[in-house]
Amino acid sequence: MSTFEQAPVELTSSDGCRIAAWHNGNPAGRAVVLLHGFSLDHTVWDRVRSDPGLSERCHLVAPDLRGHGRSGRPADIHGYTSGKLWADDLKTIVDSLALDRPILVGWSYSGRAVNDYLRHHGSINVAGLVFVAAATLADLSAIGPAHRCLAELCSPEPEIGQAASSTFLREVLRQVPGSETYEKFAAALARTTPQQRTWLRSRALDYDGMLAALDLPVLVCHGAEDSVVLPVLAQKLGAVMKQARISIYPTCGHAPFIEDPRRFCEELLQFVVQTDAERCAASITS
Repeated sequence: MSTFEQAPVELTSSDGCRIAAWHNGNPAGRAVVLLHGFSLDHTVWDRVRSDPGLSERCHLVAPDLRGHGRSGRPADIHGYTSGKLWADDLKTIVDSLALDRPILVGWSYSGRAVNDYLRHHGSINVAGLVFVAAATLADLSAIGPAHRCLAELCSPEPEIGQAASSTFLREVLRQVPGSETYEKFAAALARTTPQQRTWLRSRALDYDGMLAALDLPVLVCHGAEDSVVLPVLAQKLGAVMKQARISIYPTCGHAPFIEDPRRFCEELLQFVVQTDAERCAASITS
């Protein structure tokens, strides 16, 4: 079992965009790719990556998405809105690190990246999916009141952007100002510009039909107090993906893995174990 790697692996996607990725845990274990949300970076997953049970069982991979953190910044809107490019980023990670049938974990915005990968590269090399308050279905009824904060983060007016950043950190991520995690997430947030955020948010959700047709193990996690993406989305996703297991966190908001990392890590580990067991049983009976 390896420890956290201080330097990322530097990869190059199909359009030349640099993708930085960190990995730790058991390189012989089930690969779990942890994808962060809008205008943040891989450090949102630090508590998950440091969990002893997951680190012993799994090969944990946490990249910075294109336009975020230490990954590359495309110079025009196409580099942010092309689903094929987002799909290729994830394929580059899977292929370069030789990940055999990883479990893909998409939180919030990165649900798009997971779905882009499935659309353009298929599900045959994927063991399972975990959607955490993830961008999946095109359902306006799931948009919560705090969603307006994302639009305000795109404002070119510094005062509006700064106020939105504070709101995002305090009310969406529920971080205490001055705390170590608040400062860490604030630094990540500051690395994306209003223009980049605007381009990121110009993408449409059009995955409903594809999700309904998928035959993969699925875990859906959602905070009952999420005011960005309302928890009704979890129930609607469960209706579309009949095989999905729905897990609601009664006292959590938009990021249950940050607010209740112990429960999240236990559920993720259980999902890995169950998925591996089902795959093993299927191979015996086939």
